[in-house]
Amino acid sequence: MEEQDGTVKWWRCAYYQYLDGSMRWDHADDDEARDRAITTLQDTVKEFVEGKWNLGTLKYRMDEASQESGFIFPEKSVSAILQDLAMSVPLEVLEPALRRAASLPGSPGEAKGALMDLEELMEREVSRGHLSRSLTRGHRWAELLATLWHIQDPLSWPLVSMVGMRCLKRMGEMETEGDCAEYASIMQRLSNSMGAGMMETEHILTSLEDGDLHIPEAEVCYQDYLRRAEGSAASGLTEEALELFERALTLEPRTPMAMMRKAELYESKGLLMAAIGELETLVEMDPLDLKAHRKLLSLYKAQGMIREHNVEVRRFKALREGGK
Repeated sequence: MEEQDGTVKWWRCAYYQYLDGSMRWDHADDDEARDRAITTLQDTVKEFVEGKWNLGTLKYRMDEASQESGFIFPEKSVSAILQDLAMSVPLEVLEPALRRAASLPGSPGEAKGALMDLEELMEREVSRGHLSRSLTRGHRWAELLATLWHIQDPLSWPLVSMVGMRCLKRMGEMETEGDCAEYASIMQRLSNSMGAGMMETEHILTSLEDGDLHIPEAEVCYQDYLRRAEGSAASGLTEEALELFERALTLEPRTPMAMMRKAELYESKGLLMAAIGELETLVEMDPLDLKAHRKLLSLYKAQGMIREHNVEVRRFKALREGGK
């Protein structure tokens, strides 16, 4: 099993601390409202990109979804950006460019290219006198594109967050605070390494920046999860115990005891194939683990997996004889 470096462990501890605290519930209603708005808007944005709908329809439906969500998502600022563009830039120029830019990028590099192309177009419109320089301030184009990408793929593309960027810059994760493509790349990496959703990752950064989230050392987290897992198992809270053992394993993958306990808990629930999966991983990690070997044989037999049973018998016998 893959060993985890210290940075990955730290971020996973941060995620678990977030899950165990009250902060996740503080955002629950807003997150549900955002989820509903995203679901409502996904087809509209996709069909705008494909050319089925014009900019007016896109803006109308985004405004409608925003109002229904209590103006949680999309934010009012996005509506203002679309309004400024529609009132300033000729539609025959704006719509094709915005469709190209809003097309879901395949990578942060593609996202950066799309943003630069849109920024270049807006600079030309400023030079032509169509668009006021005051309307190009800050990260408006990045905010607009990030919103459209987030609607299409909320698990991969974050919204623009200056708080999140500031947090990552302070922690040494980000080089340039205002680089939205770099921010998206880091957010994708952190989300994947933590096993967290993109919204959860956003909230974790905000909580860290606000000083509301305090992260113990990885070893402290690891031992705490093992202790709590055994307590949950003893109380008959099998699902909770499995989750806590899994947390411990994400921090220290080579923990035979946790893997064996997961196998035993799966077996107690009648999930024999899941138990077999844990034991197969365990004997792969420690080929001479006699307890795991015997338990695996008994489960193979219970499942009628004769071929696998015989292969495991020969494997273990060969190792034992080879070690003599």
